[in-house]
Amino acid sequence: MAAKEISVKKYVVRLSGEERERLEALLRKGKSPAQRMLKARILLKADVSEAGEGWSDSRIIKALDTSASMIYRGAQATGGGRLRGGVEPQATGDASGCADF
Repeated sequence: MAAKEISVKKYVVRLSGEERERLEALLRKGKSPAQRMLKARILLKADVSEAGEGWSDSRIIKALDTSASMIYRGAQATGGGRLRGGVEPQATGDASGCADF
């Protein structure tokens, strides 16, 4: 019998359309460091906005073959879903937009 997956999220990630586009562009180019690309994939899967998939942490861990700590660091670093430099936290907490990658 398959275990039922519990949808628990320690941090909620909500990305704007512009943030999603930047992360998707980073993945398409494929020239960023592997860890940055993994964080981008995590954020796209965890995104609970209308355009996002809203996956549970456990589902992301299994699908991307990563650890819970990587999920939590990536989501926590967004400062509530706002990105700077691709997947880096914003220093001011200002949600006015994203910096260039």
